[in-house]
Amino acid sequence: MDKKIIYYSQDNYVFKDHIYGLFYVIIILGDRMKYLKWVFKDNIGHDSNKKFEVGKVTVCDTWDPNNSDWDKRGGFNFTNEECALRWMSRGDTLYEVEIPEDAEVVNVKNDKTPGGIMITNKIILKNPQEISEELVIDFYKKSNLPLSTYFECIRVLANRGYYDIALIIIKDKVTTDNIDLALERFNHSKNPDADINEECHNKVREVLEEIKSSLDINLFIDKEPYIKQITNDKIINLTGQSGSGKTTYANEHFNSEEYLIVDTDDILSDNRFENSTGINKELGEYFRNKYKELPNCGDDFDLIYQDILEYCKKYDKTIVIDCAQFHCIKNINLLKGKLIVMRTCIDNCYNRTIKRYKTINKNYSQEDLEKYKEKKKAIYSWYKYSNNFLEKVSKI
Repeated sequence: MDKKIIYYSQDNYVFKDHIYGLFYVIIILGDRMKYLKWVFKDNIGHDSNKKFEVGKVTVCDTWDPNNSDWDKRGGFNFTNEECALRWMSRGDTLYEVEIPEDAEVVNVKNDKTPGGIMITNKIILKNPQEISEELVIDFYKKSNLPLSTYFECIRVLANRGYYDIALIIIKDKVTTDNIDLALERFNHSKNPDADINEECHNKVREVLEEIKSSLDINLFIDKEPYIKQITNDKIINLTGQSGSGKTTYANEHFNSEEYLIVDTDDILSDNRFENSTGINKELGEYFRNKYKELPNCGDDFDLIYQDILEYCKKYDKTIVIDCAQFHCIKNINLLKGKLIVMRTCIDNCYNRTIKRYKTINKNYSQEDLEKYKEKKKAIYSWYKYSNNFLEKVSKI
């Protein structure tokens, strides 16, 4: 049966009675909502000498719920499932909360987790559960928090080392319109004395800063192509990660007799070369005749770039070089003409490459597809090279 308790409120609701200078309303705490408390192991507050005993009533030393000073109110705080994610920073073990019949409970008004902080003078903790990824994801799914509080949750998760879950919230909640607030709340109140996962914290902050950056490619949000005129040569350098839309962009903007589109994949990949035509077939034969061992864009980009420009001098056209490996250039001063960098977000790049694989390989097996997916996941780290390249180019 649901249990009725006196629920004191510091807000001016409909008052039914007056007792000891406090107004109260009657509510029901029962099975309809689960109440929870985060605790470091079984410690009461910061004093490791005082412990909660599971299943037994613990009475607070101080109880002054009307005191405006939080530290002097005393009591035990607890929360609900909708707000539990935010208060994960307060412990490494989660307990279910039971309120004794004679306990007093006060709802604490707050903007971060409305309706999600209660304090009581007596509490029973049950069913301890250590924090886990599954538990955190479950609380995120159940959460109902203000937007700025989700941004604080990203910080909490990053500090605890939950990189993947922090990214889920970033993908769901962060936009170019609210990135300033997201970064402000993420950076706010980072305690330098706290025991945090510095590596994870820095990685998550970098993800947010890439969204904020006017230059960087990022994981989740598409940006317009970056375009820079480097010299007045009739050359267009078109680059971006696999799946970023380079080929589509080239076909939409340079599909006329004025342009000569060079695709380094058609030139240097044996499979693609077999089916190549026009300038790509010519260049493929040129490289195979010139070099006993074909150069590759990862190690020999500067050589390949200069050879392409030298070979194409005989054509009185604007040369469009479509290549994902411009970031492999060693001498940035070799670049001529205009640079266009496709800044499609990495999530979209990855999904497009998988879709393209399925289209090209009609009879693929599930095993082959999974292997390809695993291979292409490297794009989630490769794009950092493109951002380094953008940084260098911006300084030319």
